[in-house]
Amino acid sequence: MIRFIKWLAVAAVVLVLLIAALVAAVLVLVDPNDYRDDISRLVKENTGQELVIEGDIRLSFFPWLGLDLGRTRFENREGFGDQPFAQIDSVGIAVELLPLLRREVVMDVVRLDGLLVHLVVNEQGDANWELDLPESADDVVDEAPQPQDEPPGERSAPPVRIGELGGVEITRMQLIYEDRRDATRQELGPVNIYIGPLALDRDVPVDADWVATLDDETRMEGGLSAKARVNEALNRVHLDLGRLEVELFAEGLPDSGLRARMQALVDVDLDADSAQVRDVRLDVAGLRLEAEADVAALTGDPRVTGRFEIPGTDLRRVLARLEQELPEMADDDALTDFGLEAAFSFAGERVSLEDLVLRLDDTTFTGGLSVEDFARPMIGFNLEGDRLDADRYLPPPGEDEAEPAAAPEDAEDAESVEIPVELIRDLRLDGSFRLGELVIMELLLEDVHFTVQADDGQLRVHPVGADLYGGQYRGDIRVDAREDEAVIRVDERITGVQARQIVEQLMGDDLLHGTGNVTINATARGRELDAVLRTLAGQAQFRFAEGSVQGLNIAQMIRTNAARLQGQSAPSEPDARETDFTELVGTLVFDGGKIRNDDLNAQSPLFRINGSGEVDLLEQTVDYRLIINLVGTLEGQGGQSLDNLRRLPIPLRFRGDLMSPSISLDLQAALSDQQRQRLRDEEEAIRQRAREQEDAARERVREQEERARQRAEEERDRAEDEVRDRARDELRRLIR
Repeated sequence: MIRFIKWLAVAAVVLVLLIAALVAAVLVLVDPNDYRDDISRLVKENTGQELVIEGDIRLSFFPWLGLDLGRTRFENREGFGDQPFAQIDSVGIAVELLPLLRREVVMDVVRLDGLLVHLVVNEQGDANWELDLPESADDVVDEAPQPQDEPPGERSAPPVRIGELGGVEITRMQLIYEDRRDATRQELGPVNIYIGPLALDRDVPVDADWVATLDDETRMEGGLSAKARVNEALNRVHLDLGRLEVELFAEGLPDSGLRARMQALVDVDLDADSAQVRDVRLDVAGLRLEAEADVAALTGDPRVTGRFEIPGTDLRRVLARLEQELPEMADDDALTDFGLEAAFSFAGERVSLEDLVLRLDDTTFTGGLSVEDFARPMIGFNLEGDRLDADRYLPPPGEDEAEPAAAPEDAEDAESVEIPVELIRDLRLDGSFRLGELVIMELLLEDVHFTVQADDGQLRVHPVGADLYGGQYRGDIRVDAREDEAVIRVDERITGVQARQIVEQLMGDDLLHGTGNVTINATARGRELDAVLRTLAGQAQFRFAEGSVQGLNIAQMIRTNAARLQGQSAPSEPDARETDFTELVGTLVFDGGKIRNDDLNAQSPLFRINGSGEVDLLEQTVDYRLIINLVGTLEGQGGQSLDNLRRLPIPLRFRGDLMSPSISLDLQAALSDQQRQRLRDEEEAIRQRAREQEDAARERVREQEERARQRAEEERDRAEDEVRDRARDELRRLIR
């Protein structure tokens, strides 16, 4: 728009110069062709550019005082090429002679044909419209006689009265804008404009058509039909825009183009510096907009208030006219009823929508929206909705939906989902959203709500929550996009939720029953989804109570394996394939695209189960092992007790594809382990008995040695006593 105004301003300057030169020629009442060189010289001295009049200058005197100017061009400044800055094929101006004697101006239609203005910005950034014009009126070179001061007391002549003005007719006008710094070029033309007879307090018809080429792939055609009226005081303007049509041809649009049609009534009050816009109707590809507005401070900082409405519209038809293909949806009637209405206001750096009502099929949203600081827009919103069935807009379920999709052979080369880091970095948001009910993937969420804030590359959604299946979800999600890679942090809690319907919808099968609590704390970073998965770190804790694992009957698997080991036929399958538990708890550890669990614990009156293993999210595989210990009485075929399996660790393994793993229970291995353990226990018992017997033998030997030592000491003592006794006897005999 600014460029267009510049074009018009330059064109006006050129026309003023031409008309001023031609009026000077008329005043001398001689053949104006004799003064071509003088006219060119005056233009050269006042602008520094050459004016070349190629055609004849023709005058007429009765009954019209007229002037016709032939082909004329205004040369470009040096350094902008050989093409003229502006040129015109012909100009025709005529004033009726007799009314001039009454000091009344009655003009014929002013005709301009073949006006071409070529605006150029060169490689250095200089513009060819930057003319070397005089700085003030006193500097203008003008050889015409100067008006003398009126003698004191002498009355001025009566003013000239404007009578009828025949109108303006501009044909084949063309404006070209060329920027050689980036090799861009835009063209407006040919443009044809007709303005009917000009008169105050009377409707003046205005008709126009134009063609604009914005680039090699974008072209616009348009037409205008309107009526304008100005009052005698020149302070009120009324415009009846009966038809404004624009047809756009561009890449991504239909080959036949995109057509828009508009009509409106505009009233301008110059004294009040205000305007009213009424009965606005805009039709684009079958989408209709109706609006009205009031404008205050029209010539200062405008303030606009009003309302608009888009009545009920079939968006499918609109998109079909635009040749935009919709993705397949589960409901063929989705997007067939769309409507929007709101009050709007605009002032300074703020535009807002209030009392907003948006209808999409069976859903209604209400609230408000605002945008501040257009250089770095801050978007605020407060929206509330009643009920949204998102499943209507999702693809329909396929016949082979239950079958897991095969991973692409070149998964590393597959296009990854990219996180909009640049968008988040520039995003400024402050808003809240609430929805009474949301149906998605057949899950019913109630009182869905969140608050979102974004600024300076940081995005936070908190608090975010919903009620679902007897429980609640609460979360805090943060994205930091200030660096090259986004850093994502989540802190989420699910409490008191009935797991059956959630797991069934998310996993595609009825796998788990019970009341669950889950907490998740995790971080990740990256620009693409696979990188986020590879850097995922954190943990989740879960606890489910009074539930069951569906599709897996551990007791039956044990009975079947026991029967086979005993050479018996497998017992019949029970009606219910499930394993009940009173409590199921554990911790999931996220580490580099893998989820590991080492502390699964499940308890029931019959079992104690511990588990460990991991899931690879990138490869979509699982390798998990359960250890089952019987703590209750389990009967085999024919009511035979399997108490020999009590306290026996029985392995149950899940391996392979995440969505359809193979499940194996190796009771024989468990029994072999039990037998090996028994042998180890018996061997240990024998060794213990041997150690005890060896210790007993050693004790007996020690006791025998002790008794022998004691006997030897006793024998020695007796011998010593006998020797002493004999010695005493001999001594006594000698003394005697």
